[in-house]
Amino acid sequence: MATVRSAPKNIHRRPNISYQDPGLNPQLRIAFIGGGNMASAIIRGLIKHGHRSAHILVCAPSQRTRSRLVQDFNVRVHSDNSAAVAFADIIILAVKPFIVPLVCDELRPLLGQVNNGRSEQKLLISIAAGLTHASISDKLPQNVQLVCAMPNLPTAIGKGLTGLYVPGHLDRQAVDDAEQLMRAVGDTVWLEDEQQMASIVATAGSSPAYFFLFLEAMEKAAIAQGLPAKTASKAVLQSAIGAVSMAMASKEGLANLRHQVTSPKGTTEQAVLAFQHGDLDALVARAMDSAARRAKELALG
Repeated sequence: MATVRSAPKNIHRRPNISYQDPGLNPQLRIAFIGGGNMASAIIRGLIKHGHRSAHILVCAPSQRTRSRLVQDFNVRVHSDNSAAVAFADIIILAVKPFIVPLVCDELRPLLGQVNNGRSEQKLLISIAAGLTHASISDKLPQNVQLVCAMPNLPTAIGKGLTGLYVPGHLDRQAVDDAEQLMRAVGDTVWLEDEQQMASIVATAGSSPAYFFLFLEAMEKAAIAQGLPAKTASKAVLQSAIGAVSMAMASKEGLANLRHQVTSPKGTTEQAVLAFQHGDLDALVARAMDSAARRAKELALG
């Protein structure tokens, strides 16, 4: 079971005291390895929440990517991944999953260096889909704190949902820093078991596409019934915003909200019955099972 906005069960917080998010320390230096869409989304959220662009570095091999990031966010950029270790307190691995092991091999000697008799502790956050905590941490020195995170697409507009997982030995400050960083772009859920990450992929990571598909089908049907395309699009999208806003603001469950809108023998009831006769529940369950199964396959390599 996922726990919203709280650390994993085995990371002890003071009992009976609700968690108050103090916000990410503005002095923390954050480096991204990879400058794609998700990295850009998180950077946008950090800057929107007041994090200084001078405290953000992006390492990317493409000059075009680096130039875009400087133009869009005025952040620091570098072509060499090793610059992230020298610069940052937190390093976010924002590259494709198959590149993560290569990056870890590259950074391992630098992360394990000892200065003044002690090794510096770094926090790494991986947002690579399908890679387990163990598969990444095995390639890192012991002084590195690693958090696995799975953000979804609405992160790009600050409305994301990120699933987070760490084993029990992670430092409390690292847990807080990871949570506060990802909450700059939406909300978070901590997972008690890494196997639940596949369900987060199916429920949050992939789900924007489900909603887009459903809204697309509604738009097509409205146009087929005679509405102009712009009117159909506006009606569908605004109705979706309204429904989600009501659900977020209400203490009622989703089923109760649906019943409140569904008058006996009315228009809504006829539409709902059509969905139910088509076994919508089973179709959604099959789709989400397919997504979760694929996530597990990716995790196994």
